[in-house]
Amino acid sequence: MSGCFCVCSFVSEILETQHHSAICLSGLSGGGKSILFYQKSKIKPVHVVDVPGHAGLKPKLDEVLPQAAGIVFAVDAQDFLSTMQVVAEYLYDILTKATVVKKRIHVLIFCNKTDKVTAHSKEFIKKQLEKEINKLRESRKDISSADTTDEVKLRNPGETFYFSQCQNRVTVAGGAGLTGNVSAVEQFIREYVKA
Repeated sequence: MSGCFCVCSFVSEILETQHHSAICLSGLSGGGKSILFYQKSKIKPVHVVDVPGHAGLKPKLDEVLPQAAGIVFAVDAQDFLSTMQVVAEYLYDILTKATVVKKRIHVLIFCNKTDKVTAHSKEFIKKQLEKEINKLRESRKDISSADTTDEVKLRNPGETFYFSQCQNRVTVAGGAGLTGNVSAVEQFIREYVKA
């Protein structure tokens, strides 16, 4: 629990600075967010906020989004199939947040651990996430608007969903945080964070 306290304290420190060019690291626990957080020293000075992947701490994301210039959503490419539905739900929740859509916050889906032999490719992960998000759109279209006050719809429910249809830019890249292969994250930060 002390690790959780440290991360939450760090989130509070970032929010107090009111810096509007933070990068938010998000995704499920085990996806590689913390490894990416420690790789940030390779990148130009930037505020990086590691939002815990534990379900009870996901609301912390809402506190960080107003300062976010971008979101790096880490996905475990090696363990993807067993977590695919939960990953898609979390990503759907991010992509439909009014703050993300209105501010056009760019999202990088970083498929981590692609150096492992049993890892899935970024192309496979992208296609599967698009299919799962399409299912979520269909299943959630009947939820009353009172339950989705902070949610923006992802295109027309009758159309097949693709990330390219999002109002904000969503890209997919692969790499391996443990080996330092995070060039896609470095490029994302260079492109979207103002010095």
